[in-house]
This record gives sequence, structure tokens and C-alpha cells, in this order.
Amino acid sequence: MALSSFARSVIIFALLLALTLVCLGVGGQKVLAQEKPKPIDPPVKIRLGLLPIADTILIHVAFREGFFARQGLNVTLTPFQSTLEKDAAVMAGKLDGHFCEISSAMVQRAQGQMYKVVATTSHTQPQTRFFGLVTKPNSKVMSLTDLKSQTLGVARQTIIDFLTDVFLTRAGLPLDYVVRRDIRKIPLRLQTLRAGQLEASLFPEPLLSMAEKPGGRVIVDDRDLDMPLAVVALKDELATPAIVKATRTALSEARDLVNAKPNETRSLMLELGLISKELAEDWTPPPYNPDQVPYKLPDKALFTAYVDWLARNEVVKRSGEPGPLRVAPTFEATIYQGLD
Repeated sequence: MALSSFARSVIIFALLLALTLVCLGVGGQKVLAQEKPKPIDPPVKIRLGLLPIADTILIHVAFREGFFARQGLNVTLTPFQSTLEKDAAVMAGKLDGHFCEISSAMVQRAQGQMYKVVATTSHTQPQTRFFGLVTKPNSKVMSLTDLKSQTLGVARQTIIDFLTDVFLTRAGLPLDYVVRRDIRKIPLRLQTLRAGQLEASLFPEPLLSMAEKPGGRVIVDDRDLDMPLAVVALKDELATPAIVKATRTALSEARDLVNAKPNETRSLMLELGLISKELAEDWTPPPYNPDQVPYKLPDKALFTAYVDWLARNEVVKRSGEPGPLRVAPTFEATIYQGLD
């Protein structure tokens, strides 16, 4: 029996629909599989230096869960107890990359160590504090203006020192408004503050929360700023599109896992010595913003602010300035520019 034109249309439509479903179901999966980043082959060996700081948790998770390995990165983690130890290993050529502050990568590059910032491991957020200025227990200080000529514990020429300048400047106060006492070791600085030998000090979380516990008061924090705080830097020869993409993908997977399992993350941080037992029960790791970590690198304005700060502290000099100091590196040389 001959089919009507309507019936033929229905059959043709059904065949087209079936073909479309096959393409989406089987062929579509093949297309998606092709879009996934392929692991680097052969795997690339990377000796990565770390500090006992909470911001390194993404790196630890990416390593422990095999996210680096899945991307073809044969990562070896090398822990250091202080920035001085880690920077000595950098200068000796013993590391392929390291967790650091933005200024560290800049100074190292000025000194001839060719590292490039490729990923961000923490970034300020409006809803979560990462750094803050906290008073000693039971202090009468209520704001920055109450700190005139008071002793402030810092680590000179680090992000702690940089943020001190930022907080003072934003409050309209001169940079010499406080007396800065250089205490590089964070546990010692915390102990000195708790003993009442400092009026106030700057700390990152979770140490900021620890300083609050015995009666400290946070009078200013970084929530109204918009800047990367900690980064990963790799040697120039490793800062290729494939390796940078693989690094960021592994850190992204770690970020998602940390965000999904804050309690397990806290337990791991305790195991790794990134937080103390004092915080193990009631401190929750802040969630990471996927739009910021690990992709949002320092912009040129922030980089220039760091150059000005380093020049003011006579660590480097600006291009074209006289004097014996090393010239600050350029933004393009120091901050990875690809994979937009």
C-alpha cells in the first residue's frame, strides 16, 4: 500500500531524529573525548618547592589524588620550613617550580632566576578573609588610627609587609605610622603577639583565626581588595602552553574536590601540619572561586604596584633608574601571557 505524503514525512523525521540521537550519544561522546586535554607524553618531571602554609593545600591535593599524574606531570613535592630555605634552593637551581608570593618571583627574576608565574592558588574574596591585621589579646586598639607609633609585627619584604603598606595607604595614613618589627618566622610572630609583646600583627588564615582565639581583634582584612595572593611559578622552559594547561587543570580538579569536601580537607591540612590542633575542630577552609583560582593571574596594575613597593624598599630599581640595584623584570616576562 502506498504511503501518503504525511506518513513519508513522519518516517523521514523519525530517521533524522534517530540519526541525531546517535550522533549526540555515540559520536558526541567521541567529540567530547577529543576536547579533553590529553596528558603530556612522556611525562614531565617537576620538582616543586612548598612551604607549610594553608594556601598550598591545592598543590598537596593535586599530588595526592593523582591529578598532576593524570595530566602527564611527574611532580615531586619538596617541603621547606621557611622562605629563606626555599629561596636558597631556587638560587641553587634545585627546583623546577615553587609556591611563592608574586614579589618572590619578581625578585628572583631580577636576580637571574627565570621563573614565570603560571597559576594562582589563593585570591581575595569579598565574603572570605585571607589576610588580616589582628591586635594582641585584650588590646584597646579598635582601628588602624589607634596604632600610631605602636609596634606592628611583620615579615619585611614579603606580602605581609606589602599589605601593611596597602592597608595604611587606603586608610590615608603614612607608611611610617607604625613601628615595624621584623619577625620572619610566623610561629614566633604569633607567639610574640599572644604574649603581648606586639600591639598588632598581620597573618594569613588560618593563623589569623588562631590569633583571635585568646582575645585578639581583627581591625582590617583583605576582603575589599581584588588581588591574587599566592601563586605557582615555573622555570621558563617549563612554562609552555601544554605544561601550564596541565598544571592549571590539575589544580582546578583539586579546587573542586576541596570545595566539595571541606571537612576532609581540614583533616588533611592537620595531617600535613598546615593548621594546628587548636583549629582542627571549628575552622572551615574557605571555598575557592573557580573564576579566580587557578586562572586569575596578577594584572599589570598590581604588578606595577609591586615594582613601586620593591623599589621603595630598595630591593630592585625601576627601568632607567640609576644606581647599583638590579632592574625590576617586566610584566610580560614574569607573568604567563597565554591560554586566555
